[in-house]
Amino acid sequence: MRPTVPVAIDKDCLCGGGLVKEVGMTGSRKVLLAVVALALLADFLPVTRDELSWWWAESHDHAGDYLSYLSDRPQGRHAAEARTLCVQRQWAETKRALIRQAYQETAATNSAAAAAYGKEKRERQQEFFCWKGASVSNTVESYRAFIRQYPHGQHAAQARRLIESLGGAASPANSPAPPQGPRKDNFR
Repeated sequence: MRPTVPVAIDKDCLCGGGLVKEVGMTGSRKVLLAVVALALLADFLPVTRDELSWWWAESHDHAGDYLSYLSDRPQGRHAAEARTLCVQRQWAETKRALIRQAYQETAATNSAAAAAYGKEKRERQQEFFCWKGASVSNTVESYRAFIRQYPHGQHAAQARRLIESLGGAASPANSPAPPQGPRKDNFR
């Protein structure tokens, strides 16, 4: 709350000693005179300057404005409140920056995971199309080509069984044996 200061304007003094009638002074002149009088009072009354500075800082409610108030008026009426609010606003700004950074890091991590998933999905699709091509051909050589390209793929064991059933060697010399243990990629 700003203190109010009564202002008395002597019309004789303002107009060079001449008598001014109420009718001759317009509303805009009255406002101008009031503004000039308040400006002059603001220079002479430190309390008013302090209150104006505090009002400015409080209305903007940023750490920088409170710091500006404290640098201009270290012993002002609102210095303790300005210090408290400044610390609170600095923490709030830091917290917002940390949250923004966490969102950016999460977005980067998610995009890397999405890229890895996309690559894995493309590889599974390529394997699936190669398997379809081999199964449509239904020859020992097409199944061997599939095993050479995907020795540990989802359909590798089935391709080896079909090679044996078609009369070919179960495990060609240049292809590794299938992995032991449960399979992790059961995609259909």
